[in-house]
Amino acid sequence: MLKTLLLAVALVTPFQVSAHDRSGNDTASDWVAKHYASFGLWDSVCDERMEAGELQQRCYLRYVEVFSPRPLFMASFVFAYTQDKQTQIELGFERGVRYSENGLRVERQGETVWSADDRCLDTSPCTLSSVAAQDMLAHLAGGDVLIQEFADRSGQMRLLEWDLSKFADAVSDYRREASARNLL
Repeated sequence: MLKTLLLAVALVTPFQVSAHDRSGNDTASDWVAKHYASFGLWDSVCDERMEAGELQQRCYLRYVEVFSPRPLFMASFVFAYTQDKQTQIELGFERGVRYSENGLRVERQGETVWSADDRCLDTSPCTLSSVAAQDMLAHLAGGDVLIQEFADRSGQMRLLEWDLSKFADAVSDYRREASARNLL
């Protein structure tokens, strides 16, 4: 049940428009998955749809963690995707989340090798583009764990630790599939 919930959240969250039809009605998405591979926590996905007679394609990496189920549903996510042949990273968290100092970071062998700019953590989603996205991808691929320490909107302290041991394989798959579709 939890995997189904995670998959539903993951498919809708990165591209809010995709949860609606092109007229803005709340209907199922018309994106069709053409590639799906799982690497530990991380999924590499490519899908497509027709728009005005033209094929639209997208590829992305994702992980979504639902850290509080209903009725206090809360989740956190990371998406890496292509836009204008560049990789973007979207970090998403619930409204009201307050990260601890250095509360979103990548660690390798217990040492912090990357941490989010505090200004980025003021609003969700936080989007990293171009150089910042490539920098984060490289650190995620070389890290052991992505750590999030924060107070959720109810004030409860949370610690999420996401395994990065298979992230480099996920990035390789994502880049291969995006390149094959001329998205990178």
